[in-house]
Amino acid sequence: MAFTVEDGTGVAGANAYIAVAYADAYFTDRGVTAWTGSNEVKQAAIIKATDYIETRWGDRFKGRPEFLDPRQPLGFPRLCLYDRAGQLVEGIPDKLMKATAEYALRALSGELMPDPTTDASGAMIAGNRQKVGPIETEVTYAASMGVRTLKPYPAADKLLSEYVNGGGARAVR
Repeated sequence: MAFTVEDGTGVAGANAYIAVAYADAYFTDRGVTAWTGSNEVKQAAIIKATDYIETRWGDRFKGRPEFLDPRQPLGFPRLCLYDRAGQLVEGIPDKLMKATAEYALRALSGELMPDPTTDASGAMIAGNRQKVGPIETEVTYAASMGVRTLKPYPAADKLLSEYVNGGGARAVR
């Protein structure tokens, strides 16, 4: 799949909210040196960040999708979306682009949505403690097997907060 940036016009096949050049400039301006790698590595991180935004926040975005092209796969651009000041938000908002960069930086060093740790039966493990002598093992299971809360990324999450309904991390089944 090609790296295709949504430019606010409903690009068919878009899989990224920002270009590598945007992320490069964003992190250079902030003195962030961890944004490294080849262009392809950065593109993959941006795609992962965009996927994360769509999965975590997509069904909670305010407004409604502005499907300029029926093949438009992303939630932005949107219709009837207003910022906190009451101004109409058009195209791809700056805060969404900044959040995409922040998530992409985190995607360089790990999975944004890692699979939960489970035992052989599929039960989600909340904690695991072992003691060597005398041998002792203790496993703590999550209270609810089917629901887990997504890891917070405050720098990025806060940027998107005015564009989503409700607050905090949402549970994923």
